[in-house]
Amino acid sequence: MQTRGAIYHHSGLTFFNGVIGKKYLILLNTPAKNEPYLFVKTTSQKKDRLSTPGCIKEKSLFFIPAGKTFFWQDTWVQLYDIYEFTPHEIDNNKEVTIEGSFDVRIIDDIVKCLFVSERDNISGIHKRLLRPPLRDFLQKLKDKFNKNR
Repeated sequence: MQTRGAIYHHSGLTFFNGVIGKKYLILLNTPAKNEPYLFVKTTSQKKDRLSTPGCIKEKSLFFIPAGKTFFWQDTWVQLYDIYEFTPHEIDNNKEVTIEGSFDVRIIDDIVKCLFVSERDNISGIHKRLLRPPLRDFLQKLKDKFNKNR
C-alpha cells in the first residue's frame, strides 16, 4: 500500500488536453485496497510562475525550490488538476514507477494549499479521500498492522 506523499514518474501520462508526456506525479491520498489514487502533476518550467516557496494560492501552485526535497530543479506542483487512477492502472503499469517521497510536513502543506486554492473545485469524494474522517484513518491503521492479513 502506498501512502500519500509518494512521488511517481509516469512516462506516458495523457494530460487532460490529450497530449502524452513524461511527468512526475505526487500521490495526495493513501488509497485503501479499492480506492482510487489521486495525483497532482509537477513542472520545472518556470514560464510566468512565481518563485515564492510554498503555497501560491492565486495560481493554484505549490513552489518547491531546487534541492530542498527530491527535486533537484525548481518545481511547481500544479494543484488545479487532480488525476485519478484505479489501483489496476497504477499497480501493473510499466510506465509508472515510484521515485521518492515527501516527508509528512511537505505533503500536508501541499494538501492544505490544494484546499485553500481549489476548495470549490474538489469533488466531495475527493475531499473525503484527501481528508478522511478519523474513523477511516484508524481503520486503515488497524488494517496495516493486522497480524492476520
